[in-house]
Formats: sequence, structure tokens, C-alpha cells
Amino acid sequence: MKNPRFRLTGFITTAFFFLIPSFMANAQDVNNEVVSFKKRELNTGWIFQVGKDREELRTDVSRFFEDQTSLNGGYKIENSFWDIRDYRQDELNLSVDLGPFGAYGNWIDSSKVSNSEADQYLYGLRTSANLNYKYRYYYDAKNYTAFEISGWGLYEVFRQSLDGTSIDSMGVVSDIDRTRTEDRFRYGFQARGGFGIGRLSPMNHLMTAHYLLEKYYPGRVFSDYEIAQFAQIIAQLKNERDYKQGHDTGKEMEAIQKFLNGKFLLEPAEAMNADWSYAEFDPRYEGKRFEMGPFFKYYNQEPDFIWGGYVQYEDARYKNVSWNRNFTANLNYNRYKNSDWMTAEVNVGWSYYSKLKSRFNFGVKYVPGIELNGFENVGTLSHNFVPYLGYFSQLSSKSRVRLDFSWRITDGEQFMVPGPEFSLGIYRSAY
Repeated sequence: MKNPRFRLTGFITTAFFFLIPSFMANAQDVNNEVVSFKKRELNTGWIFQVGKDREELRTDVSRFFEDQTSLNGGYKIENSFWDIRDYRQDELNLSVDLGPFGAYGNWIDSSKVSNSEADQYLYGLRTSANLNYKYRYYYDAKNYTAFEISGWGLYEVFRQSLDGTSIDSMGVVSDIDRTRTEDRFRYGFQARGGFGIGRLSPMNHLMTAHYLLEKYYPGRVFSDYEIAQFAQIIAQLKNERDYKQGHDTGKEMEAIQKFLNGKFLLEPAEAMNADWSYAEFDPRYEGKRFEMGPFFKYYNQEPDFIWGGYVQYEDARYKNVSWNRNFTANLNYNRYKNSDWMTAEVNVGWSYYSKLKSRFNFGVKYVPGIELNGFENVGTLSHNFVPYLGYFSQLSSKSRVRLDFSWRITDGEQFMVPGPEFSLGIYRSAY
């Protein structure tokens, strides 16, 4: 049998294998011609989700446990904001959704008085809200401080049906067959802050510039500097948009044609307007970044308050107009009351961009975890894998569709609930 400390050493060595290059490599030089990205987006539409979740509440004398697969759909309003510059990076996302849901799974309620187990079926109405804000301030070209805070709330009113058995303290067995109306309110928030070195720069406008020049002027070879100049014009036009008032693509195209004619002596390409309405992707990055600091999480059920520290390394590679390669690795130390544990997540993924309309994401996450128990009785290393797929397409200049699918493969249920996660969103966007 292996020594527990030897297992812990192996776990930390494996996790940091992916992080070591960040200490040795220099941060990516920032190209100020294409770093600016400012956008506000208001999305409204329908979302459908399938997933597995679990809740457990333990005391010295009782245990409440739920494990269920849920299906929900509803109307969603989402407000997103990005302001990414050479000296600061702000990201804000706020969303609210309301709609019906259904679920089925296992239900356990045990104490010294009785032990009840049943199959559970739910249906009802669910509303939820989420807020996430990230901020990074660069006090020179490479070094920055970071702060992130997020919160969520969930309220459900539902009809619950239970079918099972109950055994009391005298050993008497009775059937559980009841249906009742319940409600519950769950909420949580978390924050983390730290410092880092490196930079992830948005490449969206460079991608658009490269694609439009190659497609509409195939006989002309453009230098990297010329493409960056065109990207800066694209950034200027898109950064000035107001999501409330909308924007005039005809006037924007006039400015683009004026630039191409005056700077590059190119004839206007009227067909370019058809592509100009697209390329509205989330930020697509290039660069490396290493970050570390403390964090805490609060949840209004057990475990209620978790604190600890994290280190994170990110490496995004803009290969060409069509391909991005993304790699992240992070390590978290978590503490809750008298227990502590360590988890890591290594994510290797790729993004393929079809013209300026669609994006395909695919990859796999490796999520190991281990109980530390004060480093006196280290637990067994748990291995978890999450392959995933994603699809986003702009059906028109305003209409969008987004699909995400993943499957959690675990060798236990200690750190992750196994099973599928699926979401489909169909919505309209103002930007």
C-alpha cells in the first residue's frame, strides 16, 4: 500500500507539470493595434437545459440527500459587457430566466427517529438570476492585479411526489406514497482576487480584417501591419456602437470602403456588407497568463463557507482565421471547517470558426481531486474526465443559436456528479 504522503506528492507534481512553463516563459508582447475590444450585448430568448445535480445536508443526528436529473426550459434575458484595453480588462454578465422544470431521482431523509428512502418526481416553476464580474488592472505591460465576484439565486415552486419506504427506530417498515407542494430558495456567491503576469488579447477584429481582405481581394498580399491597421478601423466602428440605439451597417461599410480606398487604393466591394453583419463572437484570445491568489465561496446550504487559494495558467493560441487552441490548468486548495481537499482542472480544447458565422468548440477536461485531512490521513486520488462539445451560429444579423454538451465521467461521486449536461439557447441579440 502506497504511503499517503507519496500519493499527495504525485498529485501535486502531476498538476504543476502543466503550470511550470508559465514561470519560465516571458509574457506575450502586446500588439496595441488589435487589443481593444468593447461591446455590450442584450440577449433575449429561450433556453432548454438537461443536467444532473445533488444536494446533501448532514448534521450529527440527521442526513438529507437528493440526487436528481432535471429538465428545464424558460425565457432568458442576458446582459453582457466587455471592455478590454491595454491597461484594464472588464467583463460583466447578468442574466435572469423563468420557466417550467421537471426532475426525477433519489430522496433520503434519515435521523435517529426514522430512515426514509424514496423515488422522487418533481414538476413546477423555476426562476434564477446570475451575476459575474471580472476585473484586471495592468500597472505595466505584463503585470496586473485581478478581482472576480459572482453570485446566483434560485427559487422554485414545485409539486413533489415520493414513492418509497420508511423504517422507524423500532424497525417498523411503512410505505411512503405522498404528493405535496413545496418551495425552496437557494443562493450563493464567491469572490477571488490576486495578481498575475501575462496577457490574453482579443483577436476578434484581427480575424475579421484578415477574413474580409482575403475573401474580397484575393489577388493582393497584405502585410501583418496592414491587416492590423484594418483591424483597428473595425475596432473603432464596433466599439462605438450603442446597443440601445442600434447601429447602421450601411454607414459603417461606407467608412470601411473609404479606408480601404484611401489607404490601400482598393476598389469598393459592395458584397462585403453581407459578411460585415456577422463575426459577433465572444472574445477570441491569444497569449499566456499566470495568476494566483485567495478565494472564498458561500452557499446557503452545507457546505456553507469554503475558503482557500488558487493558481491558474492559461495559454490561448490564435492559429489562423479558422482555428484557436486553448489550454488552461488550475489548482485549488479548499478548506471547510475541519476538512480540506485539493482539486485541479486541466482543459485542452480547440475552436473552429466557419467563415464569420459559426464556431465549434470541442475538447476534454481532466479534474483530479484528493482529500487532505490536515495532511495526516491523505485520501485516494480521484480521477474525473469531462469531454465537451459546443456550437454557436448567427442565423441572421440578430438571431443566434447556442448549443453545449458535456458528459462527466467519474471514478467516484466525491468531487463531481457523473452524467450529462446539455443546453440549447435560441435568442435574439442587440449589440
